[in-house]
Amino acid sequence: MATPYRLSGLLRPTYETSSPRLDNFPALESDWRELLPRLAEASNSIRYRNDDGKEGTLISLWADHVLTVLVDIARQQPSTDTQSLLDEVKKWIARLNRYIDRNWKTINNASSSIQVARQLKDLLEKSRTLHTIRSIQEHFDYYLAQIENDGNMDGALSLLLTYLRNYGDITQTFNRRFATLPELYLRDILHAIPLGTVQDNAYIIVNPAENTAGFTLPAQQAFPAGQNAAGEDLLYQTVRNEYITPMQCAEANAIFIERGDGKDISIRKQTIYNPDISTAQALFSDKCSKILSLGWIVESSMLVLGEGERKVNVNFRITTDTVSDLLPSIPDKSFTLQFSNAEGWTEQPCTCKIKMEDNHHWLCFEITIPGDGILPAPCTEDTHGMTTEHPSLRILASKTPCPYDWATKLKFDAVKIETNVSAIHNFTFYNELGQVDTSQPFQPFGLQSEKGAWFLFGNEEMGLKPLKEVRLKGKWKKLPETEAEFNKLYKSYTAAAGQVIDINSFTISTEWQQGGKWKSCQGIRQHLFTPDSIDTSGEKADRSFNDALVIFDLTEKKLLTRSESVPYEYRRDRDGFFRATLQAPSIGFGTDAYRTLFTETMIHNSRCKKKDLKELPPEPVVPQLADVELSYIASEETTLAGMANSSIRLSRITALSEQEVFPVNDVKEQPFLPAFAADNQLYFAFLRAKGEQTVRMYLDMVLPKENKSFNSPQPGKATKLTWEFWNGNVWSPIATDAIRVEETLGLTQSGFIEIRLPEKIKDSHTDKQGRAWLRATVTGDLSSSLAIRHIRTNYIRLTAQNGDGSPLPAETIQGTIAPDERIESIAQPLPGFGGRPAETNNDVAIHQSSRISNRHRAITIKDYERLVLENFPEVDKVQCLSIPRKKKISEIDLVVFSRTEDNRYFLSPAWKLAEIRRVIRQYTPSFVSLRVINPVYEQVKVHCKAILWDKVQDEGKTIRQLVVLAQNYLAPWYRKGEIPALRQHFSYNELHARMANHEDLMRLIALNVKLERTPFVIIDEKHPAFKGEHPWSVLHPKITIELLSPYGGIENAEIGGNFIIR
Repeated sequence: MATPYRLSGLLRPTYETSSPRLDNFPALESDWRELLPRLAEASNSIRYRNDDGKEGTLISLWADHVLTVLVDIARQQPSTDTQSLLDEVKKWIARLNRYIDRNWKTINNASSSIQVARQLKDLLEKSRTLHTIRSIQEHFDYYLAQIENDGNMDGALSLLLTYLRNYGDITQTFNRRFATLPELYLRDILHAIPLGTVQDNAYIIVNPAENTAGFTLPAQQAFPAGQNAAGEDLLYQTVRNEYITPMQCAEANAIFIERGDGKDISIRKQTIYNPDISTAQALFSDKCSKILSLGWIVESSMLVLGEGERKVNVNFRITTDTVSDLLPSIPDKSFTLQFSNAEGWTEQPCTCKIKMEDNHHWLCFEITIPGDGILPAPCTEDTHGMTTEHPSLRILASKTPCPYDWATKLKFDAVKIETNVSAIHNFTFYNELGQVDTSQPFQPFGLQSEKGAWFLFGNEEMGLKPLKEVRLKGKWKKLPETEAEFNKLYKSYTAAAGQVIDINSFTISTEWQQGGKWKSCQGIRQHLFTPDSIDTSGEKADRSFNDALVIFDLTEKKLLTRSESVPYEYRRDRDGFFRATLQAPSIGFGTDAYRTLFTETMIHNSRCKKKDLKELPPEPVVPQLADVELSYIASEETTLAGMANSSIRLSRITALSEQEVFPVNDVKEQPFLPAFAADNQLYFAFLRAKGEQTVRMYLDMVLPKENKSFNSPQPGKATKLTWEFWNGNVWSPIATDAIRVEETLGLTQSGFIEIRLPEKIKDSHTDKQGRAWLRATVTGDLSSSLAIRHIRTNYIRLTAQNGDGSPLPAETIQGTIAPDERIESIAQPLPGFGGRPAETNNDVAIHQSSRISNRHRAITIKDYERLVLENFPEVDKVQCLSIPRKKKISEIDLVVFSRTEDNRYFLSPAWKLAEIRRVIRQYTPSFVSLRVINPVYEQVKVHCKAILWDKVQDEGKTIRQLVVLAQNYLAPWYRKGEIPALRQHFSYNELHARMANHEDLMRLIALNVKLERTPFVIIDEKHPAFKGEHPWSVLHPKITIELLSPYGGIENAEIGGNFIIR
């Protein structure tokens, strides 16, 4: 078994019963059953002599009497020494046999004394067990009455018995008088009287009626709480004026930065309180949190992307003073980009890089949406939690790699969005014939196609953007197959046109409409059928004779006005339309010239001879356009200060909510990601806060259940809270003197927090859900922080007026004495606290005995332990450890076990440990180094590999039994609910033997024991042992049982499987 430490601490029952006390102390023995054996022992040497010459000792006269045997059995104490008990039983049987043999002839055989002797003898002979002895002891009075009522009892023994009973009455009277002396000393000399009742306290929650303004409950406002022990109405009252606010805490979140190897890993959000959470969670816990995506929402008409292949660049201009914080290259997937669409938010692949442009560094996000990709759409309240006029793009910080460290150092002062869209097929096209169906080949300049013929087109998407370039692409139809044929065809029209017409003769002018006026594009004219110098796209070399390309190069880059008309029809006041006019040759495509030439030729041929006939002119080309598509390039840039004059709207996604964004207005620059003042922050949201200026809340805190045994709170861990208030745009710091109450001591205990805000809460201070926000930056060591179970406003403390100190059960107080229309409901969520029944004389005696023992000085180990139990009744056990230190006085560590806060691991909150140290420090020498700590639980992993016998049917049962075997050896306290012992070390060999001797195990293959922090402690080579790292450590096993196949071979070889002999 485990080797225990010889000083195992002091339990409360031992403390209350082990000290000698003068009250109720029996100065003289008064029980005749104890006195009779004493007299027998005293008369052992007294001899007698009868007249007949017979002599002997007095003890022999009644040593074998049934009464003396019965008294000896009644005095027998339970013993672990089985052999000594059996010896005593044999002696009793022998004495009873002698009594029966001597008296059955002289006394009536049916006398009750003889019958009792036989009954006792038979019982002892049949079963010589403790159960039989206890049964005789329980029926002692019955057997005694049978003996006394017999009438044949020895006269001397009867007289002795009467004498002892009379003596017992006298000594009892003496003892009672003697017992009053300590009370007299305590009451009249020391004036140590029992303390009176300390009234119980209870917290209630007052929920005001809806639409009720704040109001005040006066001091001594009574609340009924049933009846007290005397049958009177039990009343609890307020102790001061209590203001009831309509404000309620709707949500609380823990925001923290997860770090590893000194680098940020992710930004996480943990919801620690809302009406749907029923269990308290450890603060800043990875397991209970999710990734928090901070970043930006960019809304702009530039993101209206209805079709085609769409390339979008969103650029942020980095300020000169933060360029040095740029990384040489941005890690892949540092950010996640999501477009708003009809279904919600859809993630799009992107590339993030740094580029240099216009002597500025830009953080650039490049996105490409294929033709069959998503269709960005404006945000709606139902789908996205917000409403926007144009589609939006979310730029969110990724989990891996997290850009927090470097992105918080960057600042930007301008935003630029560039779009390059191609393959747009849905647009409006007009010529002199009206609107044209572009899905079929058509004549762009109409039927005549003369000089001055025109066509125009428009697209609503383009009408929303400041365009740099628009291109109309397609395929020419109804043209000659080659340029030579084209030139030959128009050679006949030289005279009519007054010039030589070839493929280069056809030029057009391009215009765009804005504000009801047509404005010429850059480059007066461009060729219709051949590449032009204006084409800088690189398509010149690849463009063939049949490829149509009209380029509109815009010199002015003004934001066009969006039209709400659907479909997008042409009007003079509508932007986003583009016009091409045929400028040369003078005859256009020659339709009119052809008719003239044809008429003249026919007249000429009708008047001349055959040899003088002229050939009819070839029909001119009236080209058709097919497979038409649009493409455009648009760009919009704005500074943050001038964003009001731009279509770009930039809003920050904060830790408050992903659906709650906050626009950027009237600022010169912004950090790309907000920098936290510390890695850990708490956010509190309050509803119905308008008009309030004071926030008063009660944090109900408990020890977190999750993994708390390995993260027990310890004293001396300082935690500081710094508070801020959200004013609608930025976080405003709250001055220290505005924190009127802070009772949580850095989140280490339950308590009130009261904050006076700089101004009353207005609508502009709340989010769109009407919530006002407070933020607490948490710095310092968080290992002693508790979990938040509830956050209560209108949490009022009541004190009993006529109680007996007993705690009031939860849910007892549910209303006021008289109905109050301002109050919707009252609840008492927790039992009463802080009360104490009136002290009894027994309690006073325990305290006095302890004080007499230690004289209010902490010198020995027992002094420290008694002082803790005396001053803190909630402590169930304390163990004092003296820890040697090199060249210094030993350190005194008090390890405290208490069921008050935690009845599984007996942990106490850090504030309680600090309070115990403060009190005990009064009694210690000044040079002593004193610590009060919780036990530290260390996980020990036990991995067992075993093979079972083939006969075992229930493997699960065997596994459970093996787990229990290991637990009972390493941590029996855990299964039994007992307080663990400290400074134990455990034998590996013994654990191995316990596991190996299980009846279902054929062979124990391996037993591995691993501690997280410490290796094995080798006591000697033959007896390896292990223990905790610290004297105050307790091992907590995690046991894994792995069952192997009895047919297994080496490594993965298995007989009958992959191991075959041929």
